Amino acid sequence: MKTGFIGYGSMGQMIINGLLNTNALDTDKIIISTRDLDKLKKLKSQYPLIEITDDNGLLAKKSDKIFVFVNTNEVKNVIEEIKFYKSNIHLIHIAAGLNMSTIQSIFPGKISKVIPSLTSLTGAGVALINHNDKVRPAEKRFVENLFASISEVKIIPEEDFEAGTNLTSSAPAFIAFIISKYAEIAKQDSNFSQEEAEEMIKTTLDGTSKLLAQGMEFEEIIDRVATKGGITEEGLNILEYKLETLFQELFTTIGEKYEKFQLELKQEYKKN
Repeated sequence: MKTGFIGYGSMGQMIINGLLNTNALDTDKIIISTRDLDKLKKLKSQYPLIEITDDNGLLAKKSDKIFVFVNTNEVKNVIEEIKFYKSNIHLIHIAAGLNMSTIQSIFPGKISKVIPSLTSLTGAGVALINHNDKVRPAEKRFVENLFASISEVKIIPEEDFEAGTNLTSSAPAFIAFIISKYAEIAKQDSNFSQEEAEEMIKTTLDGTSKLLAQGMEFEEIIDRVATKGGITEEGLNILEYKLETLFQELFTTIGEKYEKFQLELKQEYKKN
């Protein structure tokens, strides 16, 4: 049997190409389905043994493990399309707001949920994983080992996915936005262009991440930069006063959206 991948959008491309680059799967054991086969021409030329198709049913017939990389609002249709072809499919999806119980209302089989991160492009991402009780130990190891080839794997309970997603999958966007605004405001009283300001802050951010990777803790970095009574300490006082409220509002808003999205999906999955 082959391992199937349905969907080749942004995240699907990142994961599939990452797995291929690390030789995590034999190419002759892979089948990929997407509605637009032109997207797969380059991949097929690089890896001729990969099978490609625009027929999800064909993929389901040939696969015992199927990764679903489509948009969240398309997952239900994909599941309903493939579940009749084989009773023992192991379904693996990456839809953050889709609860296990919601999927199980239409697919009572083996399900794994994986939330990857864009930073896996650098080999430094975190993949959050949860399995339902029907997934066997060997099947769990298969999924976890695949994602361990492109990221750090963290097995978490389903109730922690919202907080975990904020800390991993969503965090690159939040960090990039905050840093870009920091550069934009910081340069206003200078002769630096936006490009120069961004380049300086990116280089500094890269250096800071390396210090952290080498074992320096957040508090140590703060203490070594912010001398007592100095300018940086004054800035930190402002951040401490403002950021707690800001981040609380951010996560509260995200939580409300997350809860609303989950409810909408639950109601959608109840429809025939």
